[in-house]
Amino acid sequence: MSNHDHPHQINRRQFIGRVSGAAIGTGVGLAMVHKGVTALAADSKLERRNEQSGMIYAPFGKTGLNVSRLTFGCIQLTDDRLPGLEAAVERGVNLVHVSNGYTRGQAIVSLGKFLKTPSNRDKVWVALKGINERGLFDNIDDQLKTLNTDHADIYCNPVNKPDLVRSEQELAKFEALKKAGKVRFLNLTTHGNQQESMETALGVERYSSILAAIDLGNIAGLKATVQNAGKANVGVMAMKSMRNKKAGGPETIAPALFAAGVTTVLKSLNTSQDVDAWFDAVAKASKATADAGLDGSVLADSGDCTLCGICAGCPKGVAIEPIVLNYTYYYQQQGLADVAAERYAEIHPKHTALSCGDCGRCEEICPMGVPVRRLIREAHATLGVIA
Repeated sequence: MSNHDHPHQINRRQFIGRVSGAAIGTGVGLAMVHKGVTALAADSKLERRNEQSGMIYAPFGKTGLNVSRLTFGCIQLTDDRLPGLEAAVERGVNLVHVSNGYTRGQAIVSLGKFLKTPSNRDKVWVALKGINERGLFDNIDDQLKTLNTDHADIYCNPVNKPDLVRSEQELAKFEALKKAGKVRFLNLTTHGNQQESMETALGVERYSSILAAIDLGNIAGLKATVQNAGKANVGVMAMKSMRNKKAGGPETIAPALFAAGVTTVLKSLNTSQDVDAWFDAVAKASKATADAGLDGSVLADSGDCTLCGICAGCPKGVAIEPIVLNYTYYYQQQGLADVAAERYAEIHPKHTALSCGDCGRCEEICPMGVPVRRLIREAHATLGVIA
């Protein structure tokens, strides 16, 4: 089938050329929203696909991609949940995010079945994540084959330490894959130590976007960094936006995140109710929404971790943030026991509760009153025994 038949389908040679000229200036801004589809200045420089009435779109940083403000997350995707993905895409979602490890490798297989239909691949851009805290894969041929595509549009580098964020070795991996026509744009994905990691990425030209855990519990502290990203023409995607139990639902979260400068919200949409709730929230939200509640006072001392990083530097070396995140979010809230256990297994035993000296420093300095010592012990007793 020709590119003429599918105007959004491009081969490797075409997109390599397009990447070199795809960056758009920071002056490109949102214009009026008309019939649910965002009109933009200098729109000839934007790459578009699958724009539907009822969904809002915005330019995603230096990529030049005009993405839906709701991104489909594949962390729980299986074959029997493909109808949810199909429904989301039919209603205008044009960006999907996947990792080779989601649902023990099933998510990438299921997404590949969806992408095998050429018209489906033409409707969405694919964001592919590397290995948590280990960076990018040297080779992604097997993953691309599974996905039934010859390239990933956005390659996500999931690291939190500044030296890894700007690692020349990691950047060289990206450049090699980009030159080979297998990836297009580089994203920083950060789950902890977020502000420092994000600010570091803003100083590295190759990063065109950032994916970070942002909710109403930490958006006040991250707002300046998110807005700095906007000034640097770096798109921001928010994940884990419903971690805070007092945050409310999509109708509260979406407008607050957009008001702070977030470009798109990454969500796992597993039911028709999920799809309806988030589509309605995104459709009603706009960048002009007032920053109500962003001072964080209503969420203070909530007992929910905001991934602020203040507890880093445990005297005994306990990896507090990743342990608490795995246990409270993936295991307790999302019910993803396998995901939580796999991620916990990546933590060296000397960095778990086994090394905790019970000094209480983490709880004394935590601004949210997180019962750290109890949580890391529960995490070890629960996640450490899941096969």
